[in-house]
Amino acid sequence: MGIGKAVFLLLLSLALVIVTCRDSNAQPSDTLLLPYMEPLWDFDDARSAELRFDGTLFITDAGTGNLYTFLLDTATVKPGQLVPGLRNPDGLTLVMETYTAVASPTAGEVTLLDEELVYMRDVSVPSWVPDADTFQPGDITSNAFGELFILDGLAGRVYHFNANGAYLHHIELKDMISPARIVYYEESLFIADPGSGKLHVLSDSGHELATIGTFPELSRVRILDDTIWILSGGVAHIFAMTGEHIGNLKPEKPTGALRDVAGDGNQVFLLTHGSLYFWSSTP
Repeated sequence: MGIGKAVFLLLLSLALVIVTCRDSNAQPSDTLLLPYMEPLWDFDDARSAELRFDGTLFITDAGTGNLYTFLLDTATVKPGQLVPGLRNPDGLTLVMETYTAVASPTAGEVTLLDEELVYMRDVSVPSWVPDADTFQPGDITSNAFGELFILDGLAGRVYHFNANGAYLHHIELKDMISPARIVYYEESLFIADPGSGKLHVLSDSGHELATIGTFPELSRVRILDDTIWILSGGVAHIFAMTGEHIGNLKPEKPTGALRDVAGDGNQVFLLTHGSLYFWSSTP
């Protein structure tokens, strides 16, 4: 890791610690209150959301066992395809913007779907890997080369696979209580640990670079358009990659704890346990 990156991570850590939100229900002056939004869709137990470059939104619903897609254009959001029969789908990632990987802790595997959402194959940890007989993948992320980083929060591990689905190695998350969500960004892994309310930043080889927080009701970390989004209860805390606190987003009327966010700086999809909401900063 170069000196520049190390300095950046140190500054990021310091800046985020300074602006740590101790109460997710607080309303600081830099919080943008979103007007009440009618939900676009209802779900049984929504878990994760990803927006593809072509405007296709992907959502997993563990309650129905479905992967939903929605199509976004300039005026409307309409339903797209439906992939049924997944076993409690949880985390997902869009691999190289072409195929989709869906993690299922119940099935003990990650399902890979092609660009048309047709089943390709499953990825699981080989039986010869020590203490991996109870593999329960909850979340997944990928890099530009199609490599997969699969988080098993109960085991406290991140499993690393190559683009062909072959196991490479795993990372032990020894200092985390209940790691739940993971994002890859520029050779680093951002891992949300709700048990401690902290965000951990690791190199992709597993070396800890920074520990950030504490955020009450921490549920997710996402990086959208080179900004860090930390979801804590009903608030989205937003930071620049330089560590500067940009502000917060919070629904004016509580709609439930935020589970995921997808989109960009001008349009944002907010996902709760039961509903999907859409906010746009443009008329």
